[in-house]
Amino acid sequence: MNKIAVAVTAIIALIIGVLSWVAFHYYGKYAEAQTTNAALMQENQANAAAVQNQANLFNLFNTIAGTTLNAQSNNTAAGQDRETVIQTVIKTEPCAVTVVPAAAADVLLKHYNEIRKDAGDADPVQPNSAVPNQPAAQ
Repeated sequence: MNKIAVAVTAIIALIIGVLSWVAFHYYGKYAEAQTTNAALMQENQANAAAVQNQANLFNLFNTIAGTTLNAQSNNTAAGQDRETVIQTVIKTEPCAVTVVPAAAADVLLKHYNEIRKDAGDADPVQPNSAVPNQPAAQ
């Protein structure tokens, strides 16, 4: 009976050893998978932030482009209105070598000052060296 008890004890010890090795082996694989998963999640979050940033930049660009297009359309329409006013004023003047009519000059000077005012740092009160300082016609 002693030999059977020793054999059974050896088999049980062998089974416990094999099960312990299997448990530690798969626990190591599990821990490695957890570490890899955490690293991939961080990388995924970083990539998502980059994509969101690019989407925001595209939206910003589209907003700026749309605003610019609207401003350009408004400027073109205002320019056509000014052109009509100037042509109407010039029609009453003789077609000779004459000075620009005061009403046409005032419209152009007003438009010039509006453009300078919208240009950020430009002060419409201060004369621009590129354009001679001419007072508005009375």
